[in-house]
Amino acid sequence: MVEPAVEYAGLGFAYGADRWALRELSTTIPAGQLTALIGHTGSGKSTLMELTDGLLLPTSGTVTVFGQQITAATKKKELAPLRKKVGFVFQFPEHQLFADSVLADVMFGPQNLGANPTSAKEAATAALTRLGLPAALFDRSPFELSGGQQRRVALAGVLAMNPQLLILDEPTAGLDPTGQAELLSLITELKAQGLTIIMITHQMEQVARLADTVRVLDGGQLVFAGTPADLFAQPDLLAAHHLTPPAAVTFAKQLDWAAADPQPLTAATLAAQLAKQLKGGTGNG
Repeated sequence: MVEPAVEYAGLGFAYGADRWALRELSTTIPAGQLTALIGHTGSGKSTLMELTDGLLLPTSGTVTVFGQQITAATKKKELAPLRKKVGFVFQFPEHQLFADSVLADVMFGPQNLGANPTSAKEAATAALTRLGLPAALFDRSPFELSGGQQRRVALAGVLAMNPQLLILDEPTAGLDPTGQAELLSLITELKAQGLTIIMITHQMEQVARLADTVRVLDGGQLVFAGTPADLFAQPDLLAAHHLTPPAAVTFAKQLDWAAADPQPLTAATLAAQLAKQLKGGTGNG
């Protein structure tokens, strides 16, 4: 049985009287896996992640992150340990870059948590190397880098703090196809290393390719919790919440042959199943 990294119990949050962003939400996020968090704008995704990171406190219910419980009564000083457990990479994180050099920017996080300059430099160097940034770029201004490289620097700034949970908010937003491919490859590597990841995304192909589990929010409530395969096998649920399945799922349904089991979720899986069908002479074309 997979241990939970995060547990939400009867969670509710209101920005004001009758302005509930979340209502009675209860679910868990498994440790060591990538969980996709999806839903339309205003569904409560960002609010849920800000509660997970301790940026907001619940109006009702609880959030428990690696054993640390957060309630409406939690004091600000009690959230300090949470900062060491959770790393939050916001949408367009490169907008938060500020230092004169790449290395200095990545060192800021560890130093802010109390690391001395030597330890902070070691952590920053390790994080940058982990993300494939060459040492030749360490002393350059982050503003001279490409969009994909800037996104890596921002991600390295979070990883240098060695979080147990990494939250990614639309991580490929604004990147060109090359930058998107590079970042998704990095996320795949981080997932393989056992880091717990929650990824907010509107890209169903990313959900199909990367996610172990999925949580769908609508109107501040949890409407689905399960695997990508389970989600994309429910066309009525997808339609009810205005979600479009991956192109491979749609295409497979349009073919006039019985798709192989399991349901193809990605283009690569669909191509492999098509090749198998054609090789076996079972195609109807």
